[in-house]
Amino acid sequence: MNRRTLAISALLLASSGTTMAADSSPALQKCMDSANTTAAMVGCNAQETKVQDKRLNSAYKTALQAQQGPRKQQLQDVQRLWIKYRDANCAFAGSATGGSIDQVNGSGCVLDMTQTRAEELENLVGP
Repeated sequence: MNRRTLAISALLLASSGTTMAADSSPALQKCMDSANTTAAMVGCNAQETKVQDKRLNSAYKTALQAQQGPRKQQLQDVQRLWIKYRDANCAFAGSATGGSIDQVNGSGCVLDMTQTRAEELENLVGP
């Protein structure tokens, strides 16, 4: 196996974790089960990303309100950097093969990272 094949395999293996987000959402799983095209799969990811983005925004607002002093500004800075990182990371994941699966991997990456970040922010303030 050459380096490119290994790199692509590693990315696809890593991005398969993005489809694991489907396990935590029955609506996403149902959508993906009936998706027969790349566009449909991307649409499923986009739909669930909207749900997770609302969750992220709510968790961010709550976490920001719980911070005091310089920690408030630090959280704002971290969140801005995280958004840049997510977008760059998922653009990279979404361009690994040059094939149509890249669209699914890229949108799945955004979904997975958004869901994970929402959980991280929720954990900042506790239950």
